[in-house]
Amino acid sequence: MAYRFFVNPTAGNGIAEKKWRNLQIYLDEQSIAYSVFFSKTSGTIEEQMGQLNQDQSQFVIIGGDGTLHEAINGLMKNRAQGIQRPFAYISAGSGNDFARSHHLAGDPITAFKRIHQQINNQDVTLLDVGEYTNESTGMVRYFVNNIGIGIDATTVAFANQSKIKRWLNKYHLGGLSYFLAIFQSLTKQDAFDVVFTLKDQQKNFHTEKAFLITVSNQPYFGGGIKILPDASSVDGMFDIILVDRPKNLGRLIWLIGALLRGNHYQYSEVHHFKSSQIGLQSEKDEYSHLDGEVVPARKNSLRLTSKKYPFYI
Repeated sequence: MAYRFFVNPTAGNGIAEKKWRNLQIYLDEQSIAYSVFFSKTSGTIEEQMGQLNQDQSQFVIIGGDGTLHEAINGLMKNRAQGIQRPFAYISAGSGNDFARSHHLAGDPITAFKRIHQQINNQDVTLLDVGEYTNESTGMVRYFVNNIGIGIDATTVAFANQSKIKRWLNKYHLGGLSYFLAIFQSLTKQDAFDVVFTLKDQQKNFHTEKAFLITVSNQPYFGGGIKILPDASSVDGMFDIILVDRPKNLGRLIWLIGALLRGNHYQYSEVHHFKSSQIGLQSEKDEYSHLDGEVVPARKNSLRLTSKKYPFYI
């Protein structure tokens, strides 16, 4: 049995490359057959995963949540052609929300030993993958963690646009760029009108005060914030949280504290739903993100459905 590793060497400000080098020593010591592909630019892992129909190796992704996002989008293209290959993942990012949700080992050798055992036992887990369709543009993408619209997506967009981010990354302080971007986002992010349709329940929800929307397959976002504590990646359902814009800064700070304490559901600004099929309409241009990958600000006419994909997890 041979393995093919797909490594994003820049993930986690270089953590992925260090983890790969440690794992490579172990693979050589154990005489385990492998090959490796290093991504050079964004999108190359997605492209590679979409072209490996005849490769019989076992696929292992090493990188962060964004790298995993690329991989699942490439693999789902194969799935549309009737090819569905289970794959494994070793976390090496800065946020690692997927790994946190699934209790994956941080040490690459420990993680690989578990993967190797699961493959030998054919121990496959079918996990929920969200299908995102923008009905206005025809864009179809997939996500393993969550999508967001509003303040969180605006913060990520501003951080990515920041001239200081690349400099901070050199000193492994990339997370600070997001902290700084929060303050910019708070001055720019207005409330927006949105209509939710829970299609499997034939229910609608409308608010003119939306500030943050997260649709998730698992509990965490933003590098460890447990925004949807009951979310599960195996129940075939999305968990949705919609937060109305607080009436003032003091209330906003209070809600952030409630979120960190884990008792945010009890407040009137916070709305929680579960559904396997969602329609979302918003006429105001808003940034959004899929697994932390920013979609430019635009009107949103979205259809979200839950699919299954096999993982060694």
